[in-house]
Parts: sequence; structure tokens; C-alpha cells
Amino acid sequence: LFQLRTGHVPLNSHLHRIGKADSPNCPHCDTAGRTTIETVKHYITECPAYRKERFRLRQKLGRQTRSLQYLLSDKKCIPHLLRYVGGTKRFEKTFGDV
Repeated sequence: LFQLRTGHVPLNSHLHRIGKADSPNCPHCDTAGRTTIETVKHYITECPAYRKERFRLRQKLGRQTRSLQYLLSDKKCIPHLLRYVGGTKRFEKTFGDV
């Protein structure tokens, strides 16, 4: 959770900044000439690749899930946010099952 708050997670924006990725762009949204930087905000609140997981998150927490600040600061969000991260499998290569 701390890494999500600071942006030091294995998403391309951070990996590119430290020289571990060729591009900061989202691997799912970097198509058809459209590029989107893969930030924590994009990963949690915007990326269409995780629409299903985001829907589940919104079912549990409501419309406030559009606020990254809310998701990363309210204690009641923690278990749901961790389920979201685990469901996306985006960090599986780095952290294993979340």
C-alpha cells in the first residue's frame, strides 16, 4: 500500500524512470497511436484492461472509488484495494499472489 501511495510500484511510469522499462506507457492502452502513461491513478481508476476488477471495487465502496486519494487513505478501502490489485495480477511477476 505504501508503494502505491508513493508511486514506487512496478508500473511502467516508475520502471521507466529507473531504467527498467523502455516506455512509461500503459501496455494495454498504448495502441492505435494513443499513449497513456501507466501511473498509479491510471492503473487503479482508469485503465480499461481492469474494468471488471474496478467494477467489483465500486460495488463494495461506491462512487468514491474514482478518488485515488480516498482509495489510498481510507482504512476501510485497504482490503478491497488489495483484492483489486490481486485480481488484476499486474504485480504478480514482482510480488507473487497478493
